[in-house]
Amino acid sequence: MSWDALEPKLSPFILGTLATLGFSEMTPVQASAIPLFMKNKDVVVEAVTGSGKTLAFVIPIIEKLKCRKKRLAKNEIGALIITPTRELAQQVSSVFSIFLKDPSLPKHALVIGGTNTLQDDITEFKELSPDILIGTPGRLQDLLIGKGSIKSVVNTKELEILVLDEADRLLDMGFSQTLDNIITHLPKQRRTGLFSATMTDAISEIVRVGLRNPVRVIVKVEDIISKDEQRTPATLDIGCIVCEPHQKLAQLIRIINREKAAKKCIVYFATCACVDYFYKILLKLPQLKGRSIHSLHGQMDTKRRTATYQAFINIPLTSKALLLCTDVAARGLDVPDVDFIIQMDPPQDPKVFSHRCGRTARAGKEGKAILLLVKGREEVYVDAIDEENDNLLKQVRDIVLADRDLYDKGMKAFVSYVRSYTKHDASYIFRLKDLDLGKVAKGYGLLRLPKMPELKDCKLNDFEETSINVRQIYICFFFFHRNGIHHNIFCFQMDEYKYADKSREKKRRQKLAEEKLKFATQSDKIHKVRQLPKGPWSAKKLAKQRKVERKFKKSRKNELLKKRKADDMIDAMSSNRINDIDNDDNDDNEWKELQKEERLAKKLKKRKIKREEFEKEIGLTVSDV
Repeated sequence: MSWDALEPKLSPFILGTLATLGFSEMTPVQASAIPLFMKNKDVVVEAVTGSGKTLAFVIPIIEKLKCRKKRLAKNEIGALIITPTRELAQQVSSVFSIFLKDPSLPKHALVIGGTNTLQDDITEFKELSPDILIGTPGRLQDLLIGKGSIKSVVNTKELEILVLDEADRLLDMGFSQTLDNIITHLPKQRRTGLFSATMTDAISEIVRVGLRNPVRVIVKVEDIISKDEQRTPATLDIGCIVCEPHQKLAQLIRIINREKAAKKCIVYFATCACVDYFYKILLKLPQLKGRSIHSLHGQMDTKRRTATYQAFINIPLTSKALLLCTDVAARGLDVPDVDFIIQMDPPQDPKVFSHRCGRTARAGKEGKAILLLVKGREEVYVDAIDEENDNLLKQVRDIVLADRDLYDKGMKAFVSYVRSYTKHDASYIFRLKDLDLGKVAKGYGLLRLPKMPELKDCKLNDFEETSINVRQIYICFFFFHRNGIHHNIFCFQMDEYKYADKSREKKRRQKLAEEKLKFATQSDKIHKVRQLPKGPWSAKKLAKQRKVERKFKKSRKNELLKKRKADDMIDAMSSNRINDIDNDDNDDNEWKELQKEERLAKKLKKRKIKREEFEKEIGLTVSDV
C-alpha cells in the first residue's frame, strides 16, 4: 500500500523525501514493521535481502524523536543503532542523512573504530550533540561506558530505541560480551528491534538482549505455483558450477567475460589472504583488461577499506568493475547496480549464502549469482575448459615467477583457504579428505607446497605432474618413475628468486647476507671446539675438553658394541661357524684398551693422575681429539 495509508500517519517531510527517492509504495516488511515499531512494540524482523529493512527502522526512529514533548539535552541520546561492520554503519548513516537535512530535525552521528580515536569521537559528540548514534559494537561500548582513564560523556537515560541491524550476525560473531555491556548500560524502558535476513540462531538470544513480548515479523518469498519458500528475492537467478579445484580461476574469467551485460560483479573468497593474492593476480591478467578491480576485507587499513568501498559504489553505470572481498561485504550492504555475484568459495556458515547472493537483485531489480563447487560429492561436472585452463594457469605462474611477493602471498592464501575449509559448518559436505589439495595448489599457481600438517595424507599427484616454466630461476629438470607414474621435479634456487620491489629485494639480500655470515661464524665456533685450545687452561675450557674426550670414547665404545652384537647374531644364525682367532684377539685387545682408557679417565677426573700422564698412557694427541 501507499505511504499515505500508513497508521499512524507519517510527517510531511518524510513523505516528501520518500517521493523524491521514488518510493511510491511500501514493501511488505515496511508495511508490517513500521506501524508496530511506532506503536511502542518490540519487533523481530526477518525478511529477504533487499526488501527495505533499513527504512523499516529509520522512519520510526525519526518520527519518535521528532514528536518528543521534551527535547533531548546536549549530552543525551534517544536512539542507538548497532551494526556488525563499518560499511553497514556508514550505509545506515547515509540513509539518515537523506531524511535529516533540516537543522531543526534530530541529529545523528557515526561512531566506528579505525578512522578516529576515542578522544576525537568524544570531542565530536560534544560539538554536534547528536540524538542518534550509529556504529559498531567496540567503539560504541568505549563511547557509552568509557575506556581506561577516558570517561564517557554520553547520557543514555532518555534512550527510547535500540536497533540491532543484522542481529544474528552480531550475536554470532563474538560481540556477545560487548553487547551485554552496552545493553546493561541502557534503560530497560525502551523499544528494541532486531532486523536480519536470517534470524534462526538469534531467536534463542532475544531474552538476553532485553526484548519483552516481541512481535515477530517474517516476510517470505514463495513460488505461486509450487508454494516453495525461499530466502532470496524472486528476481534473483541462482546457479552453481561443479568443477575441479584448479579450474575455478578459469571458470571465474569465463563467467565474467561471457556475461556482457554484467557491469558490476562481486567475487567472494574464503579468507583475507585469498583476496590479497588473487587481487594481485587478476590485475595482471590480460583477459580482464578494461575492468577496474578492487579488493575489500576485514584486515585492510580502515581508511583504505573505506576508500575502496566508496570508489566501488560510485563507479558509473557504464563502467565495468570487479570487487574481490570476504564476508565483510556480505551482509546488509546496498551496493548500487550489482549485476552478478560469484562465490569462489562456499561460505563457512550456510546462512551467509543468501546474504552474499542478496547483494544483487535488490529492490525488484534482476540479478544473477553463481557458486563454484569442487567436484567430488556432486554429480554435475563441467569439463570443457581443460585446455583453456592449462594456458591460464601457465599465465598465473609466469606472473608469480616475476615477483617473489606473489609467491609469499600465494602460499599464505593457500594455507588460509585450507584451514578455513576445515571450519565449514556443513562439514559433512565440505570434508578436507575429499578435497584434492594438489589441484587446489595448482589452481593457486603455487610453485611448491607449504609445510603444513593438513597435507600429510592428501592427494598431491596432480600438483607434482604439473609442468612449470621457471625461466631464469630454473636450475634442473628431471624425471623419475614411481609406481608407473612419471613425476616432474623442479629445483629452485630460492636465493635468486627476487622481489619486484627494489627496496624490499635490497632488504632481503641484506638479511640473506647476515644469515650466511651468522652460519659461517657458528661453523667456525663448532670447529674451534673440536681443537685443543692454545694457552693456559681455564676451568671452563678444561670442562669442554673433557666433554669432547668423553664423546669420542663413547662413540668408539658404541661402535665396538654394535660390531660385537652383529657378529653374535651372525654366529647364532650360521650352523658352520668359523672362528677367526685373530679377529677375536683384536676385539678383546680393543675392548681391554677401552676399559683401560675409561679407568684412566676416572682417575684424571678425581685428580689422582695428571693430564700429561693420562695422555701419555692412552697415546692421545691433538689430531685424535
